[in-house]
Amino acid sequence: MSDTSGDELTDSDIALLCDIGEFDHDSAKDENRARVAALMARGYVTCSLGDMAALGAKFMLTGKAQDMLSARGASLNEA
Repeated sequence: MSDTSGDELTDSDIALLCDIGEFDHDSAKDENRARVAALMARGYVTCSLGDMAALGAKFMLTGKAQDMLSARGASLNEA
């Protein structure tokens, strides 16, 4: 895993954020746990509460992550 300084995100970080934004259950796999924790510490991910948790989503994007993905042109499945 590469070390990122500041607020820079790797391509794999962006992909993981997209997975979380699409409520992809693979984002909660053990091999992603450290990456999700790092994204949480940087303010991109939070634990799901309420309706999203009831639907099985363990994590959700923060406004910071949504803004960053929008600025990069990454689109999430909104179906």
